Amino acid sequence: MFDRKIRISILGNTGVGKTTLIDRMKGTDVRTIRSKKTYNINIEQKKIRLQSSDSYPWYHPEAYRRYQILAIDNPGEVKYRRQWREVLRTFKTDGMLLLLDPSQSFETTRMAMEDAYNYFLDSLDLNPDKADEKAKTKKYIFHFVVNKCDICLSTPFESKSFHLTPDIKDHVVGFLSQFGSTMDIYKDTFPLSKFGISYISALYSPYSEIDKLFEILKVYLYET
Repeated sequence: MFDRKIRISILGNTGVGKTTLIDRMKGTDVRTIRSKKTYNINIEQKKIRLQSSDSYPWYHPEAYRRYQILAIDNPGEVKYRRQWREVLRTFKTDGMLLLLDPSQSFETTRMAMEDAYNYFLDSLDLNPDKADEKAKTKKYIFHFVVNKCDICLSTPFESKSFHLTPDIKDHVVGFLSQFGSTMDIYKDTFPLSKFGISYISALYSPYSEIDKLFEILKVYLYET
């Protein structure tokens, strides 16, 4: 088939911006996006042409290829997180975008990362030993997305676009470094999987930055 598929689960604590990110992925006008809680599983689909297609010569298939995106938005509140296991088991997505918010506490963030890890293992097998064995051969994508990087600014943020400056990146890299041991557990358990990190503002980053998330997933899935 000429077109290709990218299937992702969007996970993270409540309020980290999962639904906002999906709205941006759909191309929703940022002026119409309103913060809202997600209580149910929402499945969004859209066929897109990646912006990187413009860099390929006319005779290359990638210049014309479309990607069928299936993104699953999962509720973030702790009492609803049991749904994560069922979503991961049922839809067998290619990877997960695990959203992290620098304004949330260390403990809240760590718990969400651990829940995503545990529910993913449960989706492989409810028997812990069997789940660990399957994890060793699982080829999956774990991409950690530090969202809301614009909150690191010392002055009120009023611009309609956001760019990651060196001082902001230093701040969010420091935030993420607190969870190095948790990320190492992911990598040790899933040695054949792909891991990555992105820093964005789901609401204010230019669409080119949102598009890069698809580009990363595409490379992981089809070019490595």
